[in-house]
Formats: sequence, C-alpha cells, structure tokens
Amino acid sequence: VAGLPGVPRVAHAVQGLLGRERTPAGAPLAAPPTPFNGPVGPRRAVAFGDLPLAEVKRIRTALGGSVNDVVMAVCASALRSWLDKRGALPDGPLVAGVPVSLRRDGSATAPDAGGGNEVSLMSVPLAVDVPDPAARYAAVRADMERAKRRFVGTSGAWVRDLTGMVPAALAGPVARLALNVLPGLAVRPVNLIVSNVPGPQFPLYLCGARVLAYYPLSVVSGVSGGLNITVFSYDGTVHVGLVSCRDLVPDPGELVAHLDDAMDELRALAEG
Repeated sequence: VAGLPGVPRVAHAVQGLLGRERTPAGAPLAAPPTPFNGPVGPRRAVAFGDLPLAEVKRIRTALGGSVNDVVMAVCASALRSWLDKRGALPDGPLVAGVPVSLRRDGSATAPDAGGGNEVSLMSVPLAVDVPDPAARYAAVRADMERAKRRFVGTSGAWVRDLTGMVPAALAGPVARLALNVLPGLAVRPVNLIVSNVPGPQFPLYLCGARVLAYYPLSVVSGVSGGLNITVFSYDGTVHVGLVSCRDLVPDPGELVAHLDDAMDELRALAEG
C-alpha cells in the first residue's frame, strides 16, 4: 500500500492533522439518532420536487436572510413533519452536512488547483426541534451564520486536500476513511447531506431541445446518513432531488410533499 501514488503524502498529512490542537470553535456537534441513520444497504429510493424560485426570493425579502437560508428552513420544516409523524422528533437539532465551495476568487480554477471542484463539508444544526415556524426560521438563519464563521476558522479543506493527493480511483475510499477516522477536526458526524447549488437562470438547450428541468441526485453512505437532499435552481425553478437508502426511507416522495407544506408555511409567515 505504501508504494501507491500519493499514499506517503496522505500518511504525512494525517499525522499532521492528528497533531494539531482542536480549533477553539466549541464542542463538536452531536447528530441525534433518527430513522434515516442506520446501516445503509444497497437499495435506493428517489423522489423529485419543484419550488418556485420567485416565491423563495419573496420569502427571503420578507423574512430576511438568503435564498440558502430559505432552502434550509424548508428542509428543516419538512424533516420535522416527517420525523414527528413517526414519533421520532429529537430533543435537539439535526446536524446537516452542507457542501461548500472553497474557491475564494470565483474562478473556474483556483490558482493552486489542478482543475475540478474545490468543495468541503460544513456541519450545520437544523432546527427540527423548534415548533414555532417563525422561531425555526430565525434559528436556521442564526445557525447558518454561526456555522459559516466556525467553518472559516477550521481546516475546512482537509478532506479535499487528502483526496487531491491520491489517484482518482482512490479518492473516494480515502475520503470515507478520513471522515470515519477524523470526524472531530473539520467535519462532524451528520444526520444527512443538504446541498443547494445555484444554477443558470436562463434556459439551456441540448441538441436543439430546451432543457425543461434539472433534477439533481447525489449519494448516501454510512458516513453521511441514509438520506440526501440536493437542490439545484435553474431557469426560475428550484429543482429538488432526494435519494435515500430504501431500507431506512422507503418513500422519499413523502418528504417532497412536506417540502411543499413547508413552503406554504413560510409563505404564510412572510405574508403575515
């Protein structure tokens, strides 16, 4: 194994990370047990939904915050409804892993990179434990802001740095190893991944045909939880893709319905 390309550099980097003192960012976030956190099997279930981007922006304007805050609040409310229906609401917030871009110059390729994406994972509390919609939205906004400040003060690039040292075929196993062995450094244990990717707000075409929708799908694993919510905004619509371990969440379409209910809840709050 030591003879594989990049492995000595990974070993050296891991030793360096283990030798660092923990950054003064507070205690690690604790992800509570949920029905979608368990052994992830090979079977998957998927579901798709749509949210009007104009409505999301109107809610943002009325309640404050960002489009991403609204998306996270919608997810928090939908997850709260889903968990409450099963008698599985935790006493505290969920912990969502939120992918974030590490590029600072907005360019397609950072100066020190060899191309490709520069993404790491930020752990964010998701206030499913807050019953009042207005208080829940305020909690999501505040938690997102705190998470961003905490992430900036940590070695948020360490997973990307490790995977960038090895051949592409080994990058996935190295990332899983790092997330399992070193959860307390920059990436804490999470209940699920929630990703919001802004896309083009104009129509795209493929071989002359207009692309009507762009539904994203990601992955689930024992590390990231048995549920993944990925959002992609395109041409005035927020497209939502859910993928789950079928053994843990057999019908993610139910969550899509809760997303619609959560939008109605926030819309009423914004109009009130």
